[in-house]
Amino acid sequence: MTSMIDETALALSRWIELSILGKATILLAIGLTSAKLTGRARASMRHLLLTATFATLLALPVIIFSAPAVTIEVPISYTSESIANLPTDTVPLNVTAPAGRGLETKTTETGFWSALSWSTVVRVAWAAGAFLLLLSLTVGFLRLRRIRRDGLPWPELRDLTQSLAIEAGVRRSVEVLLHEDIPAPVTCGVLQPAIVLPNDAREWPEADLRRALVHELEHVRRNDWGIQLIARATCAVYWFHPLVWMAWRRLGLEAERACDDAVVKSEECTDYAEQLIVLARRMSSSTARPALGMANRSDLSRRVSAVLDGKQRRGRVGLWAAAAAISVASLVILSVAPVRAIAQLRKEPAVVPQQSDHQNKDKRSSSSTPLDRALLEAAENGDATAIDGLLKAGANVNCALEGDGSPLIVAARKGSLGAVRLLLDRGADINMAVPGDGNPLIMAASEGHSDVVVLLLDRGASIDQMVPGDENALIQASGRGELEVVKLLVGRGADVNARAWATRSPAGQNGEWRTPLMMARKGEHKAVVDFLLAAGARE
Repeated sequence: MTSMIDETALALSRWIELSILGKATILLAIGLTSAKLTGRARASMRHLLLTATFATLLALPVIIFSAPAVTIEVPISYTSESIANLPTDTVPLNVTAPAGRGLETKTTETGFWSALSWSTVVRVAWAAGAFLLLLSLTVGFLRLRRIRRDGLPWPELRDLTQSLAIEAGVRRSVEVLLHEDIPAPVTCGVLQPAIVLPNDAREWPEADLRRALVHELEHVRRNDWGIQLIARATCAVYWFHPLVWMAWRRLGLEAERACDDAVVKSEECTDYAEQLIVLARRMSSSTARPALGMANRSDLSRRVSAVLDGKQRRGRVGLWAAAAAISVASLVILSVAPVRAIAQLRKEPAVVPQQSDHQNKDKRSSSSTPLDRALLEAAENGDATAIDGLLKAGANVNCALEGDGSPLIVAARKGSLGAVRLLLDRGADINMAVPGDGNPLIMAASEGHSDVVVLLLDRGASIDQMVPGDENALIQASGRGELEVVKLLVGRGADVNARAWATRSPAGQNGEWRTPLMMARKGEHKAVVDFLLAAGARE
């Protein structure tokens, strides 16, 4: 069980998306649990707790990216399978990973699909979903704005509204409008709030009209409309998380119940409950609600039950209670957001298994450390994050593994431009050769990675450097038919008549002289042959 928790913590710390998702889940769970545990408290208190929860969700990415990380060391033994999934930038110095295990990173496919790692797909899907929901929210906002603009003023209700606003503690001027598209009262606006009523509100009994105004004015006093919009925008950002939608619905319910409490302080509970039912029925034909309102059919039973519950505590949140809730929310977010798990590898006694003759013959990695092998694999995968972490952990940027090459050679062979640039910036020897694996320029040229060739030449790579068994960059590119690279090398001054002796026996007695033209002819690359001849290559 502990191992599973440790591995989960490390996985969440490795990917920023998982870190945000995991911590958001914790914050939402705390907020929803707090709202449930305070079921007998004032609705305004539960609303405050849920509002604080949404505030922490908005602050979460900001704190993760800006605040100093608070690290927690997770002990991982050398034999643990989870070592392959360690965050590469959190491996402690002077600690090595298990022999024979590298860091599993991206796929090794080339071209367009290599860029589409799972994290890229997640980010694109996340952003697309958030954009669509924010667009929907904007459309709803514009619709409500149009309704308010087209609404008809009700001047006869101005004195009553002003009197009730003073009693509620609302100091702003509140406009009352009538609109035919509104089935039930709706509140909108922050700096210039307005209450929009159905057209037939003129025919309502005075008591019903008064209760409706008291309810909506309480929304205005509490700034519920602005809070609801911010919460909805937060839902758009975390659109895929079911808990955020649960919290949003509960937030709206508690806002309505808090405003219901303001009504029943001075009105008969049963009369108000009947009014809620009537208004909810009127909304049955409405497909969408643009903002806050008195009646919501899905939450009607809970609201009516709360209105008729004589034991239910009611009223506004006191100053000290609000300060305590805000303080606790701040403490929670500051305790959760910066936390990051790092791997602390635990050294165990080495067990040396008996090797077969076949294993003894493979000496490619015998002179390297596990970190060096992991660095080579990260370079092959083009994983800049892993490369950076392994170099910080003490991997040798110029390590060489016979049969594989150096990290820079591997990255150049794979065409990983970002990895090549990073390795060069960290001190990789640009002309370092490994027998049988060439040098960075030779490998990039032979694979046709012209962008890597340009970078290496710009950084000072020796254009005509010969490596036994691998000739030089121009000879290799010509033999592989890489016309674009051949033109690039010749244009940079490569010797079109360079010669390299290629042996055919261990003693070196048999062999042949190889030139760019000879290798191009041997590979039947006519376009390359024609170009080399035009550039002055001799038969």
